Amino acid sequence: MLYKISYAFSLLPLRLLYLISDVCYYLLYYVVKYRRKTVSENIKNSFTSLNKKERLIIEKKFYRNFCDNFIETLKLLSISKEELHSRISVDYSELINIISQKKNCHVYLGHQFNWEWANLHISSVLEDNVIVAYKPIKNKKFNSLMKQMRSRFGSKLVSSKKLKREIEKFKDNPHVLVLVADQTPKISIKSFWTNFLNQKTAFLSGAELYTASNKTTSFFANIIRLDRGYYKFVITPLFDFSEQYQVGLITQFYAKKLEESIYKNPENYLWSHRRWKRKYKDEYKRRWIGNLS
Repeated sequence: MLYKISYAFSLLPLRLLYLISDVCYYLLYYVVKYRRKTVSENIKNSFTSLNKKERLIIEKKFYRNFCDNFIETLKLLSISKEELHSRISVDYSELINIISQKKNCHVYLGHQFNWEWANLHISSVLEDNVIVAYKPIKNKKFNSLMKQMRSRFGSKLVSSKKLKREIEKFKDNPHVLVLVADQTPKISIKSFWTNFLNQKTAFLSGAELYTASNKTTSFFANIIRLDRGYYKFVITPLFDFSEQYQVGLITQFYAKKLEESIYKNPENYLWSHRRWKRKYKDEYKRRWIGNLS
């Protein structure tokens, strides 16, 4: 029933869905006040040089994009490849070149709108050569709905909690592994720590350690929102192991690139996420990976 209702909703044209998004924005921001305190604090701590008025502009733009993101994600249940391709510009040539050499590569994303479109778009082009690591949703019905949505164009899904085990069955096929790597780690003492958006921030260590264990070439995908329903993805190298590797280096490169992209388009980041709910302690010193100059 959930799928049928969601699918029927997704059949509406985007221009109508955006009108619904406008209503949702008003209700979410002014009436429900969904996570207003969290969003405000995150933006304030990340943009210390901005005044209250400037931060408020980012905050309101974020909520508009947040509602659009939800609407656009539902649209993925029925959107055609042709329409998706008409709304996104990207150059996958470097990834295609690596796949053609029978090698794997990893693409690191952040929670930039619309990361779900990015996941589906890459599989619509590279088809069964794409594996997407996802964080399972506790609600089984919603989890099933999201899995159907994310695998529509052939991508294989692996749980981020069981990444090493679940990806084993794909090891003999050249693939692109897509990782949204800015989740808040559950175990702080096992996380990498570095400065990110003016705050000591924990990053998942498992993503990098898996990339490093196989010496896999890695990239960062910056998602740029051009207009409602139109995006540009810019894929740039992170690390290819042609130089000496040290633990934490990939995460440093990733954090720096993501931070730069957020400063350029701050309203396009998921500020409602409780990204900094875990605070740095002196006992995490050995997990501090430093900062790039």
